[in-house]
Formats: sequence, structure tokens, C-alpha cells
Amino acid sequence: MSEILSGHEIRIALVLNGGVSLAVWMGGVTHELDLIRRASAGGDAPPAQPYDELLAQRWRDLCRRDGEQRKVVVDVIAGTSAGGLNGSLLATAVSHGSTLDPGDDNGPWLRQKWVGLGSLEVGMLVPAVGKPSTSVLDGDYFLTELKELLKGVAGGGRSAAAEPVTLFVTASGLGVQQFEAKDAAGQRFVVPDHRYLFRFTSEHRALYDGTTRSFSLDPVNGLSDTKLLARAARASASFPVAFGPVLETPNMATSPPRVQPGQQQAGPGAWLVDGGVLDNAPFGPVLDVVARRPVTGKASRYVLYVVPSAGIGLAATRLPEANEPGWRVAALSAVQFPREVDFRADVEQLERLLLEADASWSDTQRLYDRCMHHPEDRGALHKAAALLQPAYSRGRAAGGVWEAVTVASPDRSTVLDAATALSEQEIDEILATDHPWVPGPDGSTALLRQDVDGNPCWPWGTGAAERVVRLVLRSLRTRIDTAGPGERDELEKWLKASSDTLLKVQAVRDALSAELTAADLDLRPAGGAEAVAVAVNDIFESLQIQRALGDEFATLVAAVGPVMVDTALEVEIVSRCTSARNPQQRSAPFQFLRLGPDIPLTLLDELPEGSIANELKDRILYGTQVGHFGAFGAAEWRRWDWLMGRLHCVAHLGAMLGAEPEWIRETQRQVLAAEEWTVDELARQVRKLADDFPVDAGLGALTTMRDELNGSKAGRATTRGLADRLVDVSGGLSPQVGDWVKASAARRNEPRSWLLGLVRWFTAPARETMWNRLVRSPDLGEVRRPLVFQQWLPVAAAGVGVLLLVVAAVVQAAGVRVVAALLAGVVLTLAAVLFVVSTYVRKTRRRIRQWIAARLPEISPSSRNR
Repeated sequence: MSEILSGHEIRIALVLNGGVSLAVWMGGVTHELDLIRRASAGGDAPPAQPYDELLAQRWRDLCRRDGEQRKVVVDVIAGTSAGGLNGSLLATAVSHGSTLDPGDDNGPWLRQKWVGLGSLEVGMLVPAVGKPSTSVLDGDYFLTELKELLKGVAGGGRSAAAEPVTLFVTASGLGVQQFEAKDAAGQRFVVPDHRYLFRFTSEHRALYDGTTRSFSLDPVNGLSDTKLLARAARASASFPVAFGPVLETPNMATSPPRVQPGQQQAGPGAWLVDGGVLDNAPFGPVLDVVARRPVTGKASRYVLYVVPSAGIGLAATRLPEANEPGWRVAALSAVQFPREVDFRADVEQLERLLLEADASWSDTQRLYDRCMHHPEDRGALHKAAALLQPAYSRGRAAGGVWEAVTVASPDRSTVLDAATALSEQEIDEILATDHPWVPGPDGSTALLRQDVDGNPCWPWGTGAAERVVRLVLRSLRTRIDTAGPGERDELEKWLKASSDTLLKVQAVRDALSAELTAADLDLRPAGGAEAVAVAVNDIFESLQIQRALGDEFATLVAAVGPVMVDTALEVEIVSRCTSARNPQQRSAPFQFLRLGPDIPLTLLDELPEGSIANELKDRILYGTQVGHFGAFGAAEWRRWDWLMGRLHCVAHLGAMLGAEPEWIRETQRQVLAAEEWTVDELARQVRKLADDFPVDAGLGALTTMRDELNGSKAGRATTRGLADRLVDVSGGLSPQVGDWVKASAARRNEPRSWLLGLVRWFTAPARETMWNRLVRSPDLGEVRRPLVFQQWLPVAAAGVGVLLLVVAAVVQAAGVRVVAALLAGVVLTLAAVLFVVSTYVRKTRRRIRQWIAARLPEISPSSRNR
């Protein structure tokens, strides 16, 4: 068996979009993905729980096809908001050799946690009455629970099964966050930038010590501090109003975990809110890490984008055929535009990165591979490289200075600054100094040169070093895909040697970048480019970069032979002689896969509900309803979204691994069995969702969900508790305004006031009508009518007035008659005023009730018939 199966890593860079209560659907996705990676790894990986054993075996068999033992590896994760929460959990499991399903008598562990954690019961996510907070939901409770979740995942791991993984979590900083830029005229201006990015990694990166020219591995596991990770994940999920902001601690502000903004742009102590406000999918940092990953065998790279929607703004942007759009349509569409920009930017960024990844290596790689297979082409390449080396040298001289200033300038001013365009005279001045990042324009293409002691030195700079090694690596990766058993063993040795060299080259580049960042380099002062070049030369010398890279390339040549490395350098010269000033772009080829809820449910193909499910798309999830808060409403809804996450993951990942439709169908049936569902129950729920959430439902979905919630005592308690909380946090406006808002919503205030009691009674019809539309069976309690508006009061006052008139008529004493008559007039006038005011107020209350009742049905059409 061992000679039949060859190793093949399926590497997944996972990018998880945001979505509040869609965290439950994402939880189902990550649970299934965790099951796949553990099933394909075997060995020391934690086994599946009994209910998932058959599923694990199916994934294991699928990964052992076509003469290969494929291993699914999740090595890079980026998440925002709900994605940040699930990404943090999965990264913790990977880095600790653990699992997202350590065991639970009631089914999948993570499902139980999300079903419970997503509850809007008072005392859980909804704070207990009287607990001070400026947000609707209890962020402290959520942070405490998240810490326990991460601690539980980390504690159940096996060190032998731990794998390196890097996690990115986004957030948005409140307050003044900005950097300063500079235009061609030297004018400075401020650019706001509230994007925050945190990085946690368990990968032991190579470190370079320029003093001793030695390399070591960073022993720090950034994912071991689950408390710090929980705080970052909680910050990423701080959806405005729902959760309060999170204060960035000094530990979070260090680099890493914080990588954006740098220490120069913002100090510690920023208040952080949901990362999805500005950046829902940080692809750039993910692909930078992907490009640094070592390769020692056959590997395929996928960027898996988990996004819980089929598109943005489909309903809100639907316009009438002939009439001018009303204000509601325009407003709803405009509200969707920021989400559209984010979604579109994600897709455009992916397209750009795919093109960069291909353009940065495809043509040069083809040239390299052709020259390696055709000696005559290699001879022509050598001649061309010698002729073009002077142009390459001059370009790299300017490019090296430009890159140095860019790295050293924290305010990013050089990107817009015309001073970065160096003249030919300035390039001559640079070349007149020592320039250890590229040889002089002498036409020589020698790979290594010797110092005075005869030691090998690399004179081509760090950027060229990385590109040269990558050419060799990619060529070997292509060859290993089709190599036989004997050749494969030799190629794997070459791959390992090349990968080791690349890691050390990257470590040297990182050390150089750190020194440049600490330097104060600027092209504008006296000395200009020449002064910058001298400073860069000094850094190269102090870090002994030429000697360090010389030793590494000598080792690489000894392992793979001089032809491969010499040819790679010549391709570097020829391909970049006209673009040598362009900055280094770390990129790697990858395949893109989007995982969403709009994929067909294959197991329903033979039923009518299959086509219904296809038409539902993302409306098949409760989590997409009510501004992505829908799944918080009921435990049954969260269980459904979790199930959908697993089914959708099976469909997407099964297709990625080459499974047939029948395999996907049977695996989805096994998911149903593991989750204790039947196909008939699934079909009934799909029909129900189609009825409840038609494509043009709009806010009518809120009515549907309201009625379902109020069908149970627990559901009514949930809606009341949440509504009370919404009113309770209104006190954050100001004490006075908050008291009036609470009184209008029938909340009791302490100390009590007759004026607030009057407000409570006056707003009762409006409140009851609105509450009846939203909750249907209101239980607001009776509001006592103020004494001044008691119906008997005008009658009683009139009676007293009449009685005083009688007294004035029958009493003989003149003084008493006058007093009684005056009092009678006052009391009767007061009675008349009370009658008029009471009548007007009652009519006003009734009109308000009628006005609300006449308009709310436009939002909730079904409420007219209930």
C-alpha cells in the first residue's frame, strides 16, 4: 500500500466573513472542516466522536483516491466578527493538536456551545435587569464564555498532533486613527485609517542574527494565550450598539499580535468595535503568509472564502418598473452600499491577487522551465543576461533605495511623493558608493563572489535572492506532481533544501526590514539618494547579509547543482531588467473557492423541495434575517443554521476534493443522521422557510419570526427581555432623555414621578399598538390612569360646583353666599376644563393608535389578518 499512495497536501487558507448570528452557520462549516482535516491526517489527530465516525471514514476514503494520500491542512485563517470567533476556535484547535468536538452527550460540542451562547435569555447575552451597560447585549458575559470556549479547545489537545497555523483577526478603532501623507509639493495631509489587524501564530519562524550570522526558530506560540486571543476575537465581534467596544490592552498593541496600524500610527488604549465595519476579509496578509510557507512535497493551495450570502442588496435595490423610487427604497439601497463596497472590494482584491500571483511567476517560470529542458535556450539566456545586466543593475540600485525609504517611512509619504523618481545622475551617485544589494553594471552574471578571505558572498540583494529560490522551488513542485517513485525521493530532498534556503532568505529580509524601519531615511534632506544608499550599505554590512546569503546559496548549489540556481539568476536579470525598480511582491499561485449557503442541497435532488432550496439561496438561513441577528431568536433556528453549515461544507469541500454528486448526496445524508434529522424533516423545513421568507418579504420577515417566537413561553420571554434591554440602554442618551424614553415604553423609573407616570399613561395606546404589531400578544401590564384624567373627576368637580351653588342660594349670610358663589364658579370652570382636556387627550390617544395601526401593516402585511 505504501508504494501505491504518495503524499499530497491540500493546503487551505481560510477567510471567514462576518455576520453576527451567522456565527452559528459558520460554526457548522468549521466543525465539518475540522472533521475533514483530522480524518485526513490520521495518526495522532484526535478521533471523531461516535456520531461522526462514519462521516470521518467517508472523508478519509475520499482523501485516499487516485494513488494519493491527500492530507487537508488548514494553515492560515483570517476572520472578522462572527468569522473571527469561529476562526479563533479553529486556529486554537489546529495549533494545540485538538478538536472542535471534544465530546458532548447531546451531540457536537461546538453546536451545543453556539446554541447556548447565542441565546437572548435575560441573564445571558441579555443582561439582567439593572446591570449597567451602554449596549443591548452583555459583552462581559460573551467575553467570559469565549475565554472558556478557547480554554476548553486548547486543553484537550495532543502536542504530537499540533500543526503550525497563523490567524488574523480584524477590528475597527474608534477615536482619532490616522497617518500622514505627503504630496509632490511637500504638502502634508492626514488620511484616516481605523482598520486594525491582529496576528496570532504558532508557526516557528526563522530568525536571523546578523552579529553571528546564525539562524534560529522563534519558540513563541502566539496562540497559547487564549485570554488575549479571546479579547481580540471579542473586539472583532463588537457589533455597534449590540455589543460595547473593547479596550485594547498593551499586550494587544504589541507587534504582534497587532500588525496594523503600526506602533507609529497609534498607541495602545484604542477602543475597538466590529472589524466588519471596515474590512470583512483581509486577503492581503493571508496571501503574504501563504507565500512564505515552506514546501517539501506535493502541495496544492486553496483560498477558501466563507461568506454567508449569495450577494448584496438584491431585495433592497429592486426598483419599480416605471415609477420613481420612493424614499424607503432609496434609503434601504443606500444603506446597503457600504456592504456592497466591502463585498465588491473583496472580489476585486481576490482577482487582483490572483493576477499578481500568476503574472509574478507564470511567464518567468515558463522561461525558466524551458531553459532547464533545452540547453540551446539556456545558452541564449546566458548571453541575454550578460547583455542586460547593466540595465538590471542600474534599476536595482534605484529600486533598492526606493524600497528602503518606503520601509523606513511610517507615514507612507513616499508613495505619493515625486521625490521617489530618482534621476540618472542620482543613480550614478548611488553606484559610486558601495552597493551590496546588487553588483555594478559590469555585465557579470556570476552567482557568488568571494571576499578577501575567499568566503562565498551573495551580491544580488535580498529581493533577488528570494525570487531566485522561488523559481527553483516552483519548478521542483511542478516536476514532483508527475514524478515516479524513484525520482520523487530525490526531488523531495531538493525541495527541502530549497525550502530551507527560502526560509533563511526570508529571515534575513525580515531582519533587514526591522533595521530599515528603525532607521530615519528620507530622500529630501541634503545628500538625498546617495545618503540613503550609504545608510543602507551600513545596515547590509552590520548584518553581514552578503556573507550570510553566500553561505546559504553555496549550500543550495551543493544540494541541487549549479545549473538550476545559475539559470534562475539569469531569468531574474532578463525578466526584471525593465522593472527592477518595482517593489517586491510576495505572492504565490492559488485556487479560489467560495463557500456559501446558495449551493444546491444534493440530497434533495429527487424531491420537489430541492428546487425550492435552490431558489432560497441565502434565505435558507435564519441568520441572514433581521440584519443578520435572526438566528439569535430561538434555539431551533440556531440548530437549523448549524446543520446547514455542515451540509454546505460537505457540498463545497467534497467537490473540491473531486467527489461525485452521489458521494456528496450520501455524505449529506450521513450528516443528517449524525445531527438526528431525517430527509422528510429537512424538506418540511425548507418548505416552511420558503413560505416564511419570500424574496420580497422585507421587514415582513420580522413579523414571521415574531409570531414563531411568541408561540412559546420561552420565546415571549426572549422578546420581552430584549425589548426591555433596548429601552434600558436608552438611558445612555442622557439621564433625562432616558427617563422619558423608558416612561414612554412603560418602564418603571426610580424615583417615581407623577410627570413620568403621565407620560407612561399618555403613550399607552401607541405603545400597545406597536407592541401588538411586533410581538402580537402583548403583556405590558396595566398602566394606572393619572388622577387628573380619571373619568369621574370632571363629574365629581361639577357636582361639587352645583352643591356650592345650592349653598349660595339657601344661605342667608351675605358673606357666605358670595364665597360659595365664587368657589362654585371656580370649581365648575375647573370641571369644564378637565372635561375638555380629558376629551381632547382621549381623542389624541385614539388618533395616535389609529395612525400607527394604519401604517404598521405596510411593514407587516400579515398583521392585518391576525
